[in-house]
Amino acid sequence: MPNTSIDQEQHLQFKWSIPLPSEQYLNYRIVIYFFSDGLWIPIKYCQLSKAIEIYRRAAFETAKELLVFPVDLDPNIF
Repeated sequence: MPNTSIDQEQHLQFKWSIPLPSEQYLNYRIVIYFFSDGLWIPIKYCQLSKAIEIYRRAAFETAKELLVFPVDLDPNIF
């Protein structure tokens, strides 16, 4: 019988990730948001390709997480 607590611990060590979008979407206009004090704050409008670059730099340099949303979606509403 497998030890489920060890299996669960090993599973929790892996970060969940979303695959990068295909090349056809890299020029889409998006908004980069930062979450602070219970609100999503838009910090930059740019193309998705630039947002990916900014996200990687922010994760490496500041250990902060940025989220990307389409321009017509306001995460403060849902």
